[in-house]
Amino acid sequence: MKALVAGIGAAVLMTGCVGGISQNGDSPQVTYVVPRSYQTVYLRAQNQADECLRGSGGYDVYAKVDPNTQSGWVSVKGSLGSPEVARTELQAVDKSHTRVTHTVWGHKPWDEQALQAMKRSVVLDTSVCVAYAYK
Repeated sequence: MKALVAGIGAAVLMTGCVGGISQNGDSPQVTYVVPRSYQTVYLRAQNQADECLRGSGGYDVYAKVDPNTQSGWVSVKGSLGSPEVARTELQAVDKSHTRVTHTVWGHKPWDEQALQAMKRSVVLDTSVCVAYAYK
């Protein structure tokens, strides 16, 4: 029984249970408006998360869109109830523009490079998994 509990504890730690996106707003994030409908942004963010942010299968993508409020979110979390490591929130500004906020944990691989890749995926309307920040 002790081995089972220790094994579950190790699995939880390995999936990122320690850490995650800060609740106090300290995690890296970027907000911008893109000339695309909220539905297009939602599908692009969901696709990019599935293709690029899940790691080697230890993370799951959760997503929800609400046609009534013309908003949605996409979240990447570790298994076993681990905290979020990446999140996209979107809200229609009008019929053809959407405000997008991407937030990441801030530790590899959910760091500034992941944040830039998330943004470029929406802006370019294609999945971008790696984007290097220019200084």
